[in-house]
Parts: sequence; structure tokens; C-alpha cells
Amino acid sequence: MKLTTAGHHPLPVPALPGHVSGWTLRPAGSAPATGATVPFGAAPAGAVRTCTASSGQDGGPVVRVTIHRVLYHPLRGCYPVGAHDLLLELDITEPRNPVTGDGRDTAGLLRSLVAALFAADPSCRRITAAPPVEDTAARERYAAGGFRPVAEADVREGSVVLMVVEPAQVTTIDTALSAMPH
Repeated sequence: MKLTTAGHHPLPVPALPGHVSGWTLRPAGSAPATGATVPFGAAPAGAVRTCTASSGQDGGPVVRVTIHRVLYHPLRGCYPVGAHDLLLELDITEPRNPVTGDGRDTAGLLRSLVAALFAADPSCRRITAAPPVEDTAARERYAAGGFRPVAEADVREGSVVLMVVEPAQVTTIDTALSAMPH
């Protein structure tokens, strides 16, 4: 991956087709969906990307997808962050039809986004999500998309559950002491 002139790793641009698992993706600029600020100065250009995804179903949800470099996000103090770790946030509008808003529709979108992000940045070892502890629906939505909970953390906005998904080359490393070189 090419470094920017400021020495920062730009966000990978996932090679996603216009339609992913029944969702249509459109760029939405680079501003964070929540208006979050970076506590130690401004994030470098390209540290946050957003797009909108719509299912195309009548009454289906519209999802704002925000991708952050964790190094430039307040979560960086919550776990041992890798230089290429990403944070994936979903902001789902209220669907007109409650049947489509239960998280089942977003599982395919999440799995496709995760695969595309890992393919776009082979150095990425972890994609993180941080739904609020009390938001059971969001935790179930991320779990259905392949994320697993690993810890809880306290951030300025409240307590969150850190959920991660890692590529196979990370999760299949043998960590037994007998497998370590001597």
C-alpha cells in the first residue's frame, strides 16, 4: 500500500460492485456520520470514508456505512491497535416496514464489505465494530455479519462492546508454545 505524503496509510478503497448482496452502494463523501472528533488533532485526509447502502426494497432500510482508521479514532486507546485496523460503523435509518429492519438484511452487506476491505488492504489484520453495550439489535446485526465480541470499553459516549472480524491468515496462526521457534 502506498503511503501519503503526510506518512499516513490512506483508507483502502474496497472494490465493490454497485450491487452487493442485494444492496446498492453510493459514495457519500468523507465526513463521519456521527460528527465524531479526533481527540489529538484532526485526522489526516482519507482517514474516514462514508457511503450509503440501500436495499432497494420498498420500506427497506438505508444504511450509512462509515469506515475509519482506528489509529485516528478514540477507540485506539481501548485495545492494542494495528496500523491498518479499521472501524466499521453502520447507521441505519428507521425502515418503513419493521420486518426489514431486524438486522437480517445487513448481514450480507457486512460480510461483503469485510471481504472487500480485507482484499483492498492485505495488511489489515482486524476490522472492528463498537456498538453500545445496551444496543442488542446492533450487536446481533454485527454478529450476523461475522463479527465476534471480544471486550467492553468505556468511551466518551458510554460503554461499547468491541466486536472484531479477522482474516483467516490471522486466526489460523498457531499460538501454542510448542509451535514457537526455539
